[in-house]
Amino acid sequence: MEKEVLFEEYDEGFAVLTINRPEKMNAISLSVVDQLTRWLDKIQSYRLKFLIITGSGTKAFCAGGDLNDFHGDLDADQAYQVLEPMKNVLYKITTLPFPTIAWMNGVARGGGLEIASACDFRFAKQEGNFGFVQGKLGISTGWGGGTLLYERIHPQDAFQWLVEADIRDVQQLKEIGFIQKVITGEKIEADCGLLELFINRSYEQMTLWKQQRLQKINLDQLKEQMDQEVKACSKLWESDDHKQAVKQFFVKNGK
Repeated sequence: MEKEVLFEEYDEGFAVLTINRPEKMNAISLSVVDQLTRWLDKIQSYRLKFLIITGSGTKAFCAGGDLNDFHGDLDADQAYQVLEPMKNVLYKITTLPFPTIAWMNGVARGGGLEIASACDFRFAKQEGNFGFVQGKLGISTGWGGGTLLYERIHPQDAFQWLVEADIRDVQQLKEIGFIQKVITGEKIEADCGLLELFINRSYEQMTLWKQQRLQKINLDQLKEQMDQEVKACSKLWESDDHKQAVKQFFVKNGK
């Protein structure tokens, strides 16, 4: 079976973690959750200036959870058991000892934006569009990404985006500070202009700045709030609104 998460380390001191399911718009399966967990545990001790998280191909960063695994036929307890491991993945990303960049090389939906919110910086493709669409599915953010979104942008902007659950373009997300840089065709390479400033900093500088950033967050409180978010989403999971929305998705996509 082809690896669903790829890891590549560069001589310049950074690494790239790639969700490798382009045929599924890089949707997160339970297998991907397991592979991400193992990689994130492994690289905790790596001497990296920064880590990039991206999706395979050119169409999507991540379409969220794969509905074949994160399906609607779950009660609240079952939903929690399925959602909670990915919450742990997001917490691991958030608390890595070096900075992280979400390289959003295409569209992102739902859980894909939760992953992006776990990263310290977000670079997005000019042609991409992005939406916290969970609100249209009768649920809320289910991996702790809503809690993280409030850490990344102004709380009022986060609140509005989660409630409206709309699709936004790069310019809209730059205006609220969610996206820091725009990708205009650059591949992830050591000589990529968007990465130059990060590569030119030392390992000691980058890890110091990440430590300072984490010191501004009450990590125990963050973890508790993320867990409460997952529990709240789990209760919504068994609602008729969510079950109907998932059913309509499969009918629309001929599944």
